Amino acid sequence: MHISRDEIHIWFADLRSLAHDLERMRPLLSPDEELRAARYAFDIHRNRFILRRGLLRTVLAHYVAGGPKNLVFTYGPAGKPALLIGPRFNLSDSEDYVILAVVTGCPIGVDIERIRPIPDAAEIATRFFSAAESAALSTVAPERHAEAFLACWTRKEAFLKATGGGLSTPLDSFQVELLPEREPRFLRIDTQLGHSSDWSLYDLRPATDAIAAVAVPGCGWHIRVIPYS
Repeated sequence: MHISRDEIHIWFADLRSLAHDLERMRPLLSPDEELRAARYAFDIHRNRFILRRGLLRTVLAHYVAGGPKNLVFTYGPAGKPALLIGPRFNLSDSEDYVILAVVTGCPIGVDIERIRPIPDAAEIATRFFSAAESAALSTVAPERHAEAFLACWTRKEAFLKATGGGLSTPLDSFQVELLPEREPRFLRIDTQLGHSSDWSLYDLRPATDAIAAVAVPGCGWHIRVIPYS
């Protein structure tokens, strides 16, 4: 599959619709992935892992020659997988939802969350978000509180995954637009992480009860959403 240098391909799947593919996906896993799958205590979590890894391999095989089983991943310090040769990618999941972002030539981060009540959202925001983000969250109507919190969370998590910093980077070291109805953007980034104008943020609504965000350096990206089936 061809991907242009200004394109981001977004693959989305609901694993519940792929349950019939479990036995087809299982043989695609590498020995270390099989060991990881075996460590799960419950079938539901084990099966989700198998389907996620099978989906990852199947999708990436569209861009790289050799077939899904023959893909070899390297892993960064935070455990982020990468291909030695081929496009850059990032995967996120929330329960049965999986989203995979693929791009060429630059890092990328993606995060997805199922929209659900977050009883301690205000506490988490006060403790971890910037003061401005926490203040903005306090102005949101109660019925939209969880959605606004998760919009902020996915935007932040996508950036951390793109930079490779993970949770070692304080969440208040950069600030994003929190309100989901506003254009996603960086309002502030501490200088060691770059400048707000260096990065782009994009929101996605892959399902009615899910919210996702993509962070990528540069601007002018064209996003193509591809349902996995």
